Amino acid sequence: MGFLSAIKGVVSKVRSAVRDTVAFIATKGEAFIGTVKEVYAKVKPYLQKLSPFLQHAAKVAGAIHPLLGKVVFVVDKTLTALLALENSPILKKIEEAMRWVIERAKQLHVHMTAAEEEIARKHDETLRAAKASAQTAEQSAALAVAAMINQLALVQTGIANRLDDGAFTNYEHYLRLRATQRLIRSVNQAFEKANSIEDIAADDIFLVQLGVTLLSEQPEMSEQETERLDGIVRARYGKQLVPFVFEEMHKMWQLALTDDTRLWKKNSATLAQARAIHSRLKFEMLVSPLSVEEQQQFDKLDAELPQQLADHADLMNRNVERENYISATEGFLQLLEKDEAELRAADQEYLLDLGAEVGALLMECAQKNLRWTQLSEEQQALVADFANIFRNDSIKRGQALELECHG
Repeated sequence: MGFLSAIKGVVSKVRSAVRDTVAFIATKGEAFIGTVKEVYAKVKPYLQKLSPFLQHAAKVAGAIHPLLGKVVFVVDKTLTALLALENSPILKKIEEAMRWVIERAKQLHVHMTAAEEEIARKHDETLRAAKASAQTAEQSAALAVAAMINQLALVQTGIANRLDDGAFTNYEHYLRLRATQRLIRSVNQAFEKANSIEDIAADDIFLVQLGVTLLSEQPEMSEQETERLDGIVRARYGKQLVPFVFEEMHKMWQLALTDDTRLWKKNSATLAQARAIHSRLKFEMLVSPLSVEEQQQFDKLDAELPQQLADHADLMNRNVERENYISATEGFLQLLEKDEAELRAADQEYLLDLGAEVGALLMECAQKNLRWTQLSEEQQALVADFANIFRNDSIKRGQALELECHG
């Protein structure tokens, strides 16, 4: 099953209507906020500051990582054993693959070229085959870690290239990349701290392997993989898989909205000054002829100002519309992050019914392509009341991404 379809099944304690709303918004979000390419264009400058690679990769450059040294030692014994069997074809391939892994480990922070990606894929096949024919558990573990390093380079380059190009087909595609990027970051941290093969957990290897899967055009996750991934996310991030993935969409929307709000405020000052100059010149025309320069300035303002003011008003309306939708999405995320017991303890159980009602309305808006101004006063009030509860939290979640990017 597909990525979004698979993770929907993980949620069990939250009302299905709220869960379905979040999944629907993730796939139909363009009806509310704009196309993923439009939104990503605003957020890209921030996200480019988030390196998906090792923060201290320089420590590895020029010297073999302690973990890698142990991997090479074990694999070298494996090669020696194969040499004794005169298994020269596989011996040569494994040796080439290991030399490649050593070099990639020294420069995991460097993007691979298309040609290097192809080489990495060939070595991945070799390492997989070698692991399958390993004679001992130690050999199997060493080859698994070697394959992980090679795959880590593939996944990191794949994520970097796709985020750099911004060539997303939809929000689902974007969410999949960002979720993978966050998961791989935890693997990087484990790799950086590891001193032995045993320091790399089976879950780290699983995440890298899954990262390769999630970068494919049509990723498929089994129910077992989904359940295992959910367990890892719960253990490492303290939240369920669904909100872990979908909060990336919300943070992107909120950060883009914050950017447009700043733009509106900046334009307000500029347009106020332009209107004042236009009014002054128009009044002066009634008293005496304007100079050539003043007339040119007036004509320019007279021709351009009406459209600029209309665009400014439209941006304000769009900001108000998105602010309500995005803050409402924050509410849906919190309903997914908390179980019903937590909501009852906080006297917020009523939010499940309210969230389901607002969610149904938003899905109707997306299906009928309705703008905020086309909703009735009662419908606007329903969404706004729900959104207002979560507005501050929504802003904080967007700020968290901005801080992460600057940090």
